[in-house]
Amino acid sequence: MPTIGHFVLHSQFTPQITAGLYELKTEQKNLPFGVEPETTHLHVAAPRYVMPTDQILSSFPPANADGAFGDRLPQICLKRRTLPWERNPAGGGDVNPQGTPWLALVVVAEGEAELSSAAPVAQCTTEGTVLHQPQDQDVQQGVYLAVTESVVQKIFPTTQDLPLLTHVREVDVDDTELVGGDDDGWVAVVLANRLPVFDTAGGKPVRYMACLVNVEGQLTSLPKPKAAVDKFTWDRAQDWRVLSAVQSSGHVDAMTMGQLGVTRDKLPLPLILNQPRAVGSAAAAAAVPVFQATQPAAQQALDGGKSVAKPAVADQWRATTARITAAAADPDAKRLVRDTMRLGFHLPISRYAQEKVLRFPVLAHWSFTTSEGATFETLMQHLDVGLLGTLPPPPKAEAGKPEPAPRPDTLPEVVATGHVGLAQRSRRGDALRAWYRGPCVPVATARDGEGTAKPLPLAHSADQLRRVIPDGREDLTLASAFEIGRLLALSQLSVVSALLRFRAEQYGAGRVREMLKLLVPFNLPKAFSNAGPKSVDLGRFVAVQVVEVLAQNRERMLGPQRPLADPGREIKVDGDIDRLIASGLGLDLDVLMKRSDEIGLLAALTRTEAPVVGRVGSAKFGDLEKAALADALTAELNQTLAVARPPRVVRSRDGRTPARPARDALDDLMSSAPAGAGEGDDDTDPTP
Repeated sequence: MPTIGHFVLHSQFTPQITAGLYELKTEQKNLPFGVEPETTHLHVAAPRYVMPTDQILSSFPPANADGAFGDRLPQICLKRRTLPWERNPAGGGDVNPQGTPWLALVVVAEGEAELSSAAPVAQCTTEGTVLHQPQDQDVQQGVYLAVTESVVQKIFPTTQDLPLLTHVREVDVDDTELVGGDDDGWVAVVLANRLPVFDTAGGKPVRYMACLVNVEGQLTSLPKPKAAVDKFTWDRAQDWRVLSAVQSSGHVDAMTMGQLGVTRDKLPLPLILNQPRAVGSAAAAAAVPVFQATQPAAQQALDGGKSVAKPAVADQWRATTARITAAAADPDAKRLVRDTMRLGFHLPISRYAQEKVLRFPVLAHWSFTTSEGATFETLMQHLDVGLLGTLPPPPKAEAGKPEPAPRPDTLPEVVATGHVGLAQRSRRGDALRAWYRGPCVPVATARDGEGTAKPLPLAHSADQLRRVIPDGREDLTLASAFEIGRLLALSQLSVVSALLRFRAEQYGAGRVREMLKLLVPFNLPKAFSNAGPKSVDLGRFVAVQVVEVLAQNRERMLGPQRPLADPGREIKVDGDIDRLIASGLGLDLDVLMKRSDEIGLLAALTRTEAPVVGRVGSAKFGDLEKAALADALTAELNQTLAVARPPRVVRSRDGRTPARPARDALDDLMSSAPAGAGEGDDDTDPTP
């Protein structure tokens, strides 16, 4: 296991057996009789169409997020380290020797692909594709990603890329933000091969959807390796958003059912793969005119990409985020959030495409938006460096718009120390004014406790840092900083886990110590002193002290002494006891009693041979064997007696034998035992 601050990357973690249905046949040979072979059916279960939520630890970018994500590849972390290799993408039940994963993370832009609704799993693969053991199904319904061959050739990873985009990370379980869900420090990571960049040419944010797809049985459909390029220009692989602008005679289901009768001469559909296209050239721009059409209000509400071609696109993404947030509060949130996130990816491409449309099962998917201005560099470039209290310029009147509201005459309260007066609502509901100052100040200020080596008092709550200054107002600067820092710390899973461990270990140990103080009549040793921490074996200390207390209060704390041997439970016998004993010894009671009438019972028992296991006379048991057995039994008995009651050390007459050890609590207990309670008392004197 790596140490904290380090991690180890593994290229793959192939299981010993892949998922699927197996038949185990058991046969027994070389027996004097025949045994029919036994057949057992085994099912090695693994996800195939839907990824269980407990197996998804995290994903990047976050679902429904809006930011600058163009400098990092999307990824998804899976809990089970062997998941990407538990199936053979080439088909068959054998382990893939090449280590090619059967999972791929595909990132599609809005309008490039279609994400279906719930459909039978038999329809989730490309027509004509037969998976290995199709009856191996983890669910009955799933969703699929429908893409044309053009999109697959442009944005899908190649077969050679799949092993490079999947790996296993080994980290310390306490050194990861996934400590709340991960239990062993092993995480399987699947990366995408496409950066979700911002449309810098058009100045528009781009909405993407990341799909974890199953490429099992469709490796031949993936693109072939291409030569490396020295520059990159973002362009959509295809753009089917023009379908959302088609008039459907007021019926919103006509587009989904494929009843529009759309042809290339009526609508500029995307170019297919076998047609030449000069990307970015004027000829290509002229060949595909911009389709402009009005659409009914119903379609505008259903379409997630209707306003991409309009200038005010930032409002659209905020509206999409608001719709998803509102859908999450609905009782049927699972279905509504999934449908809302599909907006812009539900165009029925397969009904209008002029080329082959491929289908890939989607095990997990989430959408996000790559917008501009969210990186640290862009934030610093657009930072307003006006001093605290600087008012913005007055708004200018524009033609055709109402007059802007006049700027308020009241200026903000700002003092030389950087404090600003803000409205405050007290806990009682009173409207007050308070002072607040951020971490940055215009001038150097004196720090609390400056010039003294005495540490500042430790604060345990934000209220301890509230200060009242001479003008009667409260200064909430330190209290606000304390609360903000506390919330930031609690937002980290590692901090929460450390607090839980502290509560389970340290708090539990302190609780046991306090309970022992109430139970034992002696003082416990101090774990810390002025000289520093000391190593104290609390368990040994308590054990020694408890033995002394038990010796002094034997009757009250231990109770009356039980006899060394209990009489045992009564044995219930059904039938004649003589017949039961004879049957247990393997003797015939009737023959034995008949012979005892003639020569007596003892003589009959002596002359009757008892059956033994094995062949008579095969084992030799003479005097030597008897002596060895007696010596072994005697040694075991002496060892047991020595442990139970150590031998007394008696001083010899010459005085050379050392004195016996001092009496302890165990000696007192044995001395106070009543006479005759033990067996075989030795001849030594029990008194010192």
